[in-house]
Amino acid sequence: MRNGLSVAQLSAGAIGDKRESDFSLSVQRQRALSLHPGTRKALWAAPDRSRKPPRDEPNNVPNPWVQFRIDDVYVPEPVQILMELHGKELLQGKIIDVSNADSPEEAFAVVEVEGLSQPVVVPMKHIKEMRR
Repeated sequence: MRNGLSVAQLSAGAIGDKRESDFSLSVQRQRALSLHPGTRKALWAAPDRSRKPPRDEPNNVPNPWVQFRIDDVYVPEPVQILMELHGKELLQGKIIDVSNADSPEEAFAVVEVEGLSQPVVVPMKHIKEMRR
C-alpha cells in the first residue's frame, strides 16, 4: 500500500479522492508495473517530491556530485538516456551490404561502425556520403 492505494488499485486505475499530485504519482507508478522489476523497485522507493519544496542539496549526502554508468540506471531506461544525449549525432562507417529493393528509397544499408560490436542497418535515404 503506497499513498493510500494498493498495487491492485493502481493496476485497475482506481484513484479515488486523491489530490492532483497523488494522481500523477499514481499514474507514474501504474506505468511502472509493466517495467523491469528493478525499475519498479526504484520507482516505488523514490520519495514523493510533490508535497515538499525542492532543496538545493540533500542533507544526508556529503557530496551531491556523483558518477555512474548508464547501464546502472533504472529510471529512465538507458536507451532513453542515450537517445537524449546522442540521438542526433552522426555516425560514420563502411557499407558492407545493401538490401534488394524496388527503389532506392526502400533500400537499406548494412554498415560497419568502428567501436560497435555489430553492424547497423540504416535506410539508404538517410545515408550521406563522406568526402575524404
